[in-house]
Amino acid sequence: MSKIEREIKVLNIEVDQTIKKLQEIGAEDKGKKEQKIYVYDVPTLYYRFLEIRELINSSNQLLIETNLKKLEILLLEYIDLENDEELEKEKELFQLNDLMDILSLELNDIRKLLNNTVLENNFKKFLINPNKWIRLRKSNQKVELTTKHILNKKNNKYQNVIETEIVVSSFEETNNLLESIGIYKRNYQEKIRYSYSYKEAQIEIDIWPLLEAYLEIECDNENTINELLEKLDLKDNEIVSENTESLYKRKNIDILKISSLKF
Repeated sequence: MSKIEREIKVLNIEVDQTIKKLQEIGAEDKGKKEQKIYVYDVPTLYYRFLEIRELINSSNQLLIETNLKKLEILLLEYIDLENDEELEKEKELFQLNDLMDILSLELNDIRKLLNNTVLENNFKKFLINPNKWIRLRKSNQKVELTTKHILNKKNNKYQNVIETEIVVSSFEETNNLLESIGIYKRNYQEKIRYSYSYKEAQIEIDIWPLLEAYLEIECDNENTINELLEKLDLKDNEIVSENTESLYKRKNIDILKISSLKF
């Protein structure tokens, strides 16, 4: 089941010192995990737009209904990526209060709209969505398959992430299944994670190759987040709402171009 999580990252922490303070405040130790990760790209926005447009023109009612559901997901991604000025132009052009209102139009009107060159050209700008990907992760012996979608426009202070996650039985066999349907892994990654919980917050200390350790807090209660930062003596550290890829870019490392990221 999908859920929206709010996350912040606290950069450049001292791992041993932070673990000691977590123990002192009574945080529950969830253990150390050695993680192996495969990352897969979701097909491009433009490719999905073309596919949906083609199949919505079908006479097959099941294909039409299926692709209207795909269109809903695609529009959510597009609205989050496109700049607000361009979205306003499109709403005015199509006489809509919101682009999601496309879904409430009559089918023939949806078909006409998807053939509009303005909309097609705007979708053509977006190739791989850098804010959405598929992750297959083995943490010690537990294996999970996850889709992650970071929302740009929801909140600037916290990183809002939609996650859909299931437990699977095999790391390599799940990879084989994904590749058999054309979802080929982009790269392989390794990291070490120390996990804790405190009140309603989930706390992770992540150690990646070539990157300084950081602490991640997942929590919807801002008071709890501030309490943790105070008790862990981290309020003066740099606090960001960025993904790990962005942290590597700060060091001029593009992990999208690294096939294997190991210690």
